Amino acid sequence: MIAVLVSTHGASAKSLVESAEMICGEQTLCEAVSFTMGQSLDDFEQQIEQKLQLLTNQCSQILCLVDLKGGTPFNTLVKLIANYPSLEVITGVNIPMLLTTFMLRTDESNLSDFLPEIIEASVKGIELHNIASITNNENQDEDF
Repeated sequence: MIAVLVSTHGASAKSLVESAEMICGEQTLCEAVSFTMGQSLDDFEQQIEQKLQLLTNQCSQILCLVDLKGGTPFNTLVKLIANYPSLEVITGVNIPMLLTTFMLRTDESNLSDFLPEIIEASVKGIELHNIASITNNENQDEDF
């Protein structure tokens, strides 16, 4: 199975994981790490390293989902890629991205095989709906 680490500014990492679990069930090999206001970079990096070591002891592939390219969670994980060559980092974490990840990661999964599908799900999960779109497309079907 592919391990998942979600890291964001503030508490949204844990909330995103909890929200996705409400839809598809409790997950194993999934960790959330928040970079909190006033936290030192060293302390945050130690938290990340601790979670990565825990996950690598149980799994050979780790997918890291972060909020912003260039932010502290992203920069910290990119810096650690040299120590964890099986690590992949995707920015712009959202619930469709997490749901797709949770549904596709199985014992036989190869992470590189479904990275494009994860990214596609995250982008397709973003839509604008307003009065004009509702009146022009009266027969919209939901995917859920």
